[in-house]
Amino acid sequence: MTTNVNTLHPGGQVAAGIYLLVNPQQGIKGNGDPYLRCLLRDSTGEVAGRRWTFDPAAMAELSQATVVEVDGDVVEFQGRPQLNIRDIKPRQATPEILASLLPTTSRNIDQMFDAVRALLESVQDPGLRGLADAVLDDEPLMADFRTAPAAISMHHAWIGGLLEHTEQMMKIGDAVVGLYAAVDIALDRDIVLLGLFFHDLAKTSELKWGDGFQYSVRGNLVGHIVDGAALIEAKAAEAAMAGAPSIPDDTLLVLQNIVLSHHGLAEHGAARPPMTPEAVLVAKIDGLEAHVRQAVDAVAGRKRGITEVIRGLGHRLFVQDTRAEG
Repeated sequence: MTTNVNTLHPGGQVAAGIYLLVNPQQGIKGNGDPYLRCLLRDSTGEVAGRRWTFDPAAMAELSQATVVEVDGDVVEFQGRPQLNIRDIKPRQATPEILASLLPTTSRNIDQMFDAVRALLESVQDPGLRGLADAVLDDEPLMADFRTAPAAISMHHAWIGGLLEHTEQMMKIGDAVVGLYAAVDIALDRDIVLLGLFFHDLAKTSELKWGDGFQYSVRGNLVGHIVDGAALIEAKAAEAAMAGAPSIPDDTLLVLQNIVLSHHGLAEHGAARPPMTPEAVLVAKIDGLEAHVRQAVDAVAGRKRGITEVIRGLGHRLFVQDTRAEG
């Protein structure tokens, strides 16, 4: 029996399906009884899971599980398949199972990295170019940058997702700076490109992805926003030691502000507000790229209708008939 997420259709069944277990939570039904809600993920996608008869005592074991074996029935809920779970139990997360289950970008990682490198190599300021080179020369960091997801579940939650998200943002930023220049509005292209490159780079230490997508201890205690700002300072010091021209203090502070503010608002996690035009642009591009990707993923493969509220967008979406063709 095929159990890949992208083959699940209402009316079907899953027997001994093996999935990554994502964000298991105990919910309460209208009658006060507990139920399990979670996401089940494999390399082809993810599906919402619900176990309507649930013993809360099982929650402790499930919350520690990365991989589970599931039996259940596929139903339709708000235009998408949902798996009503009859049985769920943890499975050993062997390297072979994990490699087969982790979702991976559909794009070519080498090509995306080459595009990022080319944009960084187009930076004109010698000091900032030295900063870019210091990061590109850090092979362990760049290896993680190439493979890390951009998130646990919100957007670009797959191997290579961080690189894919960053490359798209840098291309958008380069284009937008050019469009403003055409109407005599000057934005610092070097700052925009480096700000976009650094904005999520510390997710390489915030997240773990070798055995499923999780936050690291450092990610929970510090996070990519603070770590990203510190990374700029550390790499600037390395560049100076390697003989690169010094970077003015204000320039480094402007770059750090971009990282600290790229979530835009404090209630969305920003440590500081965007305090330069370039920082405003980076924050807007980050929201644009993440939200458009979430919207596209949310309607992909659905029938005409209205979706559930999309986490991260905060509202429902309308699905046109043409979306179901994919």
